[in-house]
Amino acid sequence: MNKKKLTLGQKEHYNQKGYVILRELFSQTECDDFVGYMMDLHAGRRKLDGFTLRQADEWGRTHNQHAYDPIAMEWLIDVRLRQPLYDCLGEDADGIQTMYFWKGSEQRRHQDQFYLPRCISAWIALQDISIENGTIYVQPSSHKNRLITRHDFEEAGDFHGLDYNDAVDLLFEENNLPEIEVEASPGDVVFFHGVLIHRGGPILNRESFRHVLANHYIPHGLTGWDLGWPRYSFDGEKH
Repeated sequence: MNKKKLTLGQKEHYNQKGYVILRELFSQTECDDFVGYMMDLHAGRRKLDGFTLRQADEWGRTHNQHAYDPIAMEWLIDVRLRQPLYDCLGEDADGIQTMYFWKGSEQRRHQDQFYLPRCISAWIALQDISIENGTIYVQPSSHKNRLITRHDFEEAGDFHGLDYNDAVDLLFEENNLPEIEVEASPGDVVFFHGVLIHRGGPILNRESFRHVLANHYIPHGLTGWDLGWPRYSFDGEKH
């Protein structure tokens, strides 16, 4: 296992705030090479069986690219991510999802664990990211409050009749906690708890790119995983 552990201060920040940023976990060259590879795929200069965008718009995002792309798989189970994930989860992690973003998503507030039970995210910046190109905004410490689940939208649920994102906005207000933007440089990784409320911020420069790989993981010991996707350990085991 890679021995680059979170410091006590970083662990405390993650536990208290629900996220922590590790600077320069990947090199500038690695980031540039991956961005170039993804731009080539998007432009059709490089072919890859299975390559498709999740959304219909020009830049969209990929979904679970690691399932058919060895390069994306390398980024999902890169050994440098293993120890920080262990320190956040308290046990080893299995990779379950990858999403590549060429541009900011402007996605509304949400909690990742609504979609992926018990998950944690490793959000990898592949270029300089700020409010100009649509960084993420997080509500620190919101992971200590409740997770909205599908039961909340049933007839007796707390958010019955509401749209999911409207419900998260309401919870965001009830939390009464400030929201902050995340700024990152190439190779920085933001680890954040799956209950943390976050969103894709507005893109101030509409011509800008925001190259990011968002990986998701679940605890290795988690039972009852029922989404039907394979799980990949950092030893390369598929199960």
